[in-house]
Amino acid sequence: MSPTSPHDGCDLLAIGAHPDDVEVHVGGILALASERGLKAAILDLTSGDLGTRGTAETRRLEAKEAARILGVTRLVLDFPDGRFTEDETNRARLMTELRTLRPRILILPAPEDRHPDHRRAHRLAREAAYYAGLKNYPCPGSPFRPEAVAWVGGENPGPPDLLVDVSTVWERRMAAFDAFGSQFDHDPSQPVTRIAHPAFRRGVLGRAMHWGSLGMCDWAEALWCERPVSKALTDLLARLEEPA
Repeated sequence: MSPTSPHDGCDLLAIGAHPDDVEVHVGGILALASERGLKAAILDLTSGDLGTRGTAETRRLEAKEAARILGVTRLVLDFPDGRFTEDETNRARLMTELRTLRPRILILPAPEDRHPDHRRAHRLAREAAYYAGLKNYPCPGSPFRPEAVAWVGGENPGPPDLLVDVSTVWERRMAAFDAFGSQFDHDPSQPVTRIAHPAFRRGVLGRAMHWGSLGMCDWAEALWCERPVSKALTDLLARLEEPA
């Protein structure tokens, strides 16, 4: 627990640069956390208004439905998609949210990823998580620092540090993924994008099957973190593995 403040917030917060980022990687972990009675939330930095398909309003509605399916709270900061920076204003806004939500565990986008927003979101959130714990930092809210920070896989991430068996919630996890029809539906009448191609969905399935094979289960999701793996993360994994 953070030495700067007692914990009275959520157990798990996943940050995405855009709506649907979190569902691509850790929707199962969030669904499982909700099923186990933990408080879980998603924080989208943008509404994805620069996306080739769909509109910001469409993606907001899809994001709301996905969160309902997963059983989690969802918030959006509405940073400008593709144009948000790592400046002090954005860092302070994110710090304020962290001090308000007070997550024990923070899950970030990948540090290395083909999408610049994902890389930038990782750096911005990781810095905000640290500075939010400084008592004298000029930012609203009382100081708080997550007990552990983890992140999803990007390009060539190497072996994961944690695997979470999400087999029991897999259908619900994929229902949340499929809620983003504007992004993932293969509709020939819409512009062609990488994530709308059927191969992208197969990649999500294949990755989860691969992680599952390493953990001797049907479906799994992976996390990376600083070594050694913190007790907060191992405690979370134990909670998620408890019988429903």
